[in-house]
Amino acid sequence: MIGFFLAGAAVAATGWLVAASLRLRGAVFLVGWWVVVCAEVVAAAEVLSLAHAIRPLGYALFVAGGLAIAATAWLRLDRPRPRPTLAMDIHGALDIHGVLLIALGTVVALAFGYELFVVVASPPNNWDSLHYHLARVAAWRAQGSLGYIPTHNGIENAYPQNAELLVLWTVVFLGRDLLAALPQLLAGLATTVSVFAISRRLGHGVRASAFAALLFPTLTIVALESVQAQNDLVEASFVAAAVALALGRTRAEAGLAGLALGLAAGTKLTFLYALTPLVVIGLLMLPRRRLAAVAASALAGFALVGMYAYVQNLVETGRPQGRATQLSTMPPQVTAAGTVSSIARTTYRLVDLSGFHPPAALTEHVSGAAKRVFDGLGIPTNPPGATTQGTFEFTYDVNDVANEDSSAFGPLGFLLLVPLSVGFLAAWALRRTGRTRGALALALPLYVVALALGTRWNLYVDRFLITPAALTLPLAPAVLRRALVRATVLAIAAAAVALALAYNVSKPTGLGGGTPVWDLSRPAAQAIREPERAPVLAAVARTVPSQARLGVDLAPDDWEYPLWGATLGRRLVWLPEQSAAGLNWVVLGKGVTVRPPGHWCARRFPTSGWTLLSRC
Repeated sequence: MIGFFLAGAAVAATGWLVAASLRLRGAVFLVGWWVVVCAEVVAAAEVLSLAHAIRPLGYALFVAGGLAIAATAWLRLDRPRPRPTLAMDIHGALDIHGVLLIALGTVVALAFGYELFVVVASPPNNWDSLHYHLARVAAWRAQGSLGYIPTHNGIENAYPQNAELLVLWTVVFLGRDLLAALPQLLAGLATTVSVFAISRRLGHGVRASAFAALLFPTLTIVALESVQAQNDLVEASFVAAAVALALGRTRAEAGLAGLALGLAAGTKLTFLYALTPLVVIGLLMLPRRRLAAVAASALAGFALVGMYAYVQNLVETGRPQGRATQLSTMPPQVTAAGTVSSIARTTYRLVDLSGFHPPAALTEHVSGAAKRVFDGLGIPTNPPGATTQGTFEFTYDVNDVANEDSSAFGPLGFLLLVPLSVGFLAAWALRRTGRTRGALALALPLYVVALALGTRWNLYVDRFLITPAALTLPLAPAVLRRALVRATVLAIAAAAVALALAYNVSKPTGLGGGTPVWDLSRPAAQAIREPERAPVLAAVARTVPSQARLGVDLAPDDWEYPLWGATLGRRLVWLPEQSAAGLNWVVLGKGVTVRPPGHWCARRFPTSGWTLLSRC
C-alpha cells in the first residue's frame, strides 16, 4: 500500500511539473495534468512489458526516472507555477446562481464520496470486467508483460488496452483489485473538468460553465460506470481533453491534444465512432494551421501511447484489430432500413428513467406512442442484419433499471442533451448561432449515425454515447441562464444520481430489498447479476488454495477473472492446450465435458453448467 501511494505521488508530481513547465492555466492545467499522468502510466507498462518487468520495482524505477526528468526541466525553466485563475474566478458573491452552483457541487461531492466507498468496499462485478477487462489485467500481472496470453476469449488479446493499463498499475502495487474501478471514477472527474474548459472557451461565464460541467457526473450511466472497471469513461475523458486542449492557442496545448487522442485510440475501438465528430469539430472550430498541428500531434500521440495493441495484433495475427469472434459478428449488414432502425432505437433508448420506477401507466403511454411512431414511419424494430440476436433485441419498454450496461443518461438525456443538440443545429441552420456551437451540436447525432453503421444494435450501445454527451454539455450554459431553470435541472440531476446509485442492480444498497453489496461475500457479490454462478465461485474460493495452479477449460461466455482468486495468486493452466500434469484442481466451464487424463472426483453445478474437479 505504501508503494502504491509513493508511486502515485511521484506520477502526480511528474504530471504537475510537466503541466507547469508547459505554462498551462486554470482548468486546462488540470486537463493537461490528467493526460500526462495517464500517458506516463500507459507508457510505463508498454516499456516494462518489453523486458517482462511489469512489477512494482519496474514501475518504481520508471516513475523515478520520469520525475527526475520533469523536475530538471521545470528547474531549468525557472520553476514556472500554474496561475490559480480558476479558484479566483469562482470566488464571488453568493447570489442565487452561486447558491445553486454550491448545491450542485455538494451533490457531486456526496456522490463521489459514496462511489469511492463502493469501489473500495466491494469487488468489481460487471460482466465485461469479469469476462475480459480484469481477466487480461490478472494475466498480464502474472506473466509480467502485455504479450498475448492463453485464453478462451479472443478479445482479451485483441482489444485496445489503455484503460486496463491504468487498472494494472493499481493491481501490481496492491496485489488485488481494491481500486480497480479508480481509473473510471477519476476519468469522470477529468471529463467534468474538460467540459468546463470547453464551455469557457466558447465564451460562457465561469459559474455557468461550472454548473454545466457538474451535471456530467450526475448523468445516470456516468454514475453507474464510476464504480466499475469498464472503459467508457476513460475513453470519454481523453476525447473531451483533446477537444479542450485543441481549442487553445499554444503549441503545448496542441501537443497534449494529440497525446490525448493517441490515448483514446489505444483505449477502445469505439473511438472510431468519435472520429467523424472530431474531424467536424476540427474543421469548423480550428484554424487550418492549428488543425494541422493537432493532427500531426495526434499521429505522434498514437505512436507513443496508442498503437501498442494494434502492432502486437499485427505481429500475432496479421491484422491490426486482431482476431476474435466479437470482431466478426459486431459489424452490421448495412442497409438503409437497418441503419435507420438502429438510429431510431438508440435515440429512443435515451428516454431513460433508471432508478425512478415510474407508474406503469406512464411508461405504457410512452411505449405506445413510440410504437405508433415506429409503425407510422415503417421503421423495423429488429432487422436481423442490424441487430445482435437473442436477449439483446429491442422492445418499446422504457428502461427504469439502473444498470451500468443498459442505462443511458437518465432524465437529463432526453430533457437536456437531445434538446441541446437539436436546438443548436436548428439555430445554426437559421444562422442564429455560429459554426463553433454547431460543431459541438453535431457530436451526438454524428456519433449515433457512426454507431449505427459500425455495430449491430443491442441494449448496451447507448453507454457508448458518453463521449458525445461530454462534447454536448458545454452548450448547456446558453439555455441555463435563468435561476428557475437551473434549480429545476439541479433537482432532476440530484434525483437521478441518487436513485441510480441507490438502486444500482450491480451494487445494491439494500433499499430495494436484499443485502447491500458491501455485506456480501466476494463470490456472492461477483455473481449478483448471474446468481447461478455463485455456488461454483464460492466452491472454488473455498476449495482451491490461493496460490495453487488451477486447470481451466472454459466456454466462450464463461468468466475467467474470479478464478484467479481474491489476491490474484493462482496460476491458470489452460486445457487442453497446456499440460494437466501436476494439477490437483480443474474447472470445466459451461457445457465442457472432456476431462484431463487421470482420476478425478467431480462436483457438478447444474444451474451454471460448470464442474469442479479435484484429484481423487
